[in-house]
Amino acid sequence: MREKYFIKQLMTFLIPLLIPIIILGSLSTISVQHDIKADINQNSSFLLLQSQTQLEMILNELDTLYLALYDNTNIFNELSSVLKNPSYTYESSTANSIISSFLNAFTSSKPYIQSFYLYVDNPYHRFLSSVDGLVTLDHFYDTAWYSEFMEYSGPATKWTERRNIRFYDFENDPTAIVTFYNVLVPQKIGIILNIRPKYIENLLDDITTYDGQQLFVLNEENKVIFSNHSGELLQAKDIYWIANQPASVFDLNTSQGLVNVTKVESERYKWKYVSAIPHSDLYKTPTRIFKYTLLFAVIAIICGFILTYYVVRRNFNQLKMIRLLIKSAEDRHVPLKPPAKIKDQYSYIIHDMMTHFIEHRYIHTQLLEKKYRLQVMELLALQSQINPHFLYNTLHSVYWESVALTGQPNKASEMIEDLSDILSYSFSNPTRTVTWGEEIANAISYINIQKKRYKDKFDVIYEYDEEITELSTMKLILQPLLENSIYHGIKEKDGPGLIKVKLARRFERLRITVTDNGIGIPPHSLTEVMRRLDIDEERTKHVGLFNTNKRLKLRYNELYHLRIRSKQGFGTMVEITIPIEEDRHG
Repeated sequence: MREKYFIKQLMTFLIPLLIPIIILGSLSTISVQHDIKADINQNSSFLLLQSQTQLEMILNELDTLYLALYDNTNIFNELSSVLKNPSYTYESSTANSIISSFLNAFTSSKPYIQSFYLYVDNPYHRFLSSVDGLVTLDHFYDTAWYSEFMEYSGPATKWTERRNIRFYDFENDPTAIVTFYNVLVPQKIGIILNIRPKYIENLLDDITTYDGQQLFVLNEENKVIFSNHSGELLQAKDIYWIANQPASVFDLNTSQGLVNVTKVESERYKWKYVSAIPHSDLYKTPTRIFKYTLLFAVIAIICGFILTYYVVRRNFNQLKMIRLLIKSAEDRHVPLKPPAKIKDQYSYIIHDMMTHFIEHRYIHTQLLEKKYRLQVMELLALQSQINPHFLYNTLHSVYWESVALTGQPNKASEMIEDLSDILSYSFSNPTRTVTWGEEIANAISYINIQKKRYKDKFDVIYEYDEEITELSTMKLILQPLLENSIYHGIKEKDGPGLIKVKLARRFERLRITVTDNGIGIPPHSLTEVMRRLDIDEERTKHVGLFNTNKRLKLRYNELYHLRIRSKQGFGTMVEITIPIEEDRHG
């Protein structure tokens, strides 16, 4: 008892302290996360668009070279002649020097351009380089591009590749470059542009706003050609998934944790610009707020423990005295001794209890007896209210069925027989407990009558385990639910109807479900029905449902639960949950 009282008092002190802290911390964390994510997505998209603009300006250099070297017929013919002829003329040498000077000046003015080559298919494997002028493959440090270029045999196109080259044989570490292939015509004429990726990657580094943020660019084959750093944030499978993801903003679960991803695609060059920010970097502020919230919650718990211990220690002895006094008062042989002097609220309570204890016990006993009698009387009255209502409808059905048969009593006699069973079941000893097997049999008799009345307009399916039929229940639970389905659902429906009755046991609870595919209940009507059921309002057209609800509520109190779900035009489901009762009818 001491422990329970301590826990109760602890909750009394802790909850008022913790709730504001938890609410404030949670709202702050969620609000900051939401705002940060929205801002980050917007800023990342802006950064990627900015990167796209800068990189595509670089790609436009290819167009400049195209105009200068290929689109100008005189220059291109002169260069082609230099590359294809076995020897130079004076004029060709002079033209080549002038063009080479122009190309060197063009390369030097662009810090991000490492070099570019002009190749026209020739038997001498010559090409024009912005670094060394007219060269051959066997006397040049960079030849890997040639194999890639010569393997292509399709129409004019462009593509990109990141590769490593060595400028000198003694170099240990190769230099990374990004090569832009521009095939001008299928006859192997092309401009090859080599970019220093370090220059681009430094630009990407400068525009990042988070320490762990990774910006990278994917080429046409979804391979990384530029990246602000070579961390291990994303693996190859992650990059492949990002490249094929249709969304432009999403979260990705990686080996390093959740990552916020923003993607922008270039329609012209088929490149993808990607920003990836770890949640650990993105949500540092919300995480710090969450830690502060936990810290203050721990402090509140410690303060609550100290305050609770003090209050419990002070009050427990006085509560123990009241408890012993109540226990003594329950024993008629123990004389009651109220405190001689009232000095605090507890002694006042004790004195008042002793004054009114006997009178209260007497009144309480009488109220319990009266309540029990009222419940029994109300059960009888409710069952009596259901039976005449059903009897009238059934006799009305029998009358019209008999007229329709015109002297053929087969169906009418069957209806009368079923009616006799129902009346016998309903009127005989209304307070007697029955089994679910008897309740189901009564429901079947009722359905037989209604099916004849409505000329098999509907069918009923029963679903239950055999062991349920041995359990006990009160009378007339299923019949009012079936009546409600027929009169308010199936009757107004066009075409055949179906009612499903399902009884299912789950641990010590029994769930009864009656579902129909009738016309359903409009939302506002369903709300009104539930309101009337909750307040036990008696004036309602759903008489059977109301009476069943009230009888079950009287019998099981808070252990009983009723739920109605309906969709207009699709049907209605009434679900009742009650405690399991073993077979004890009689």
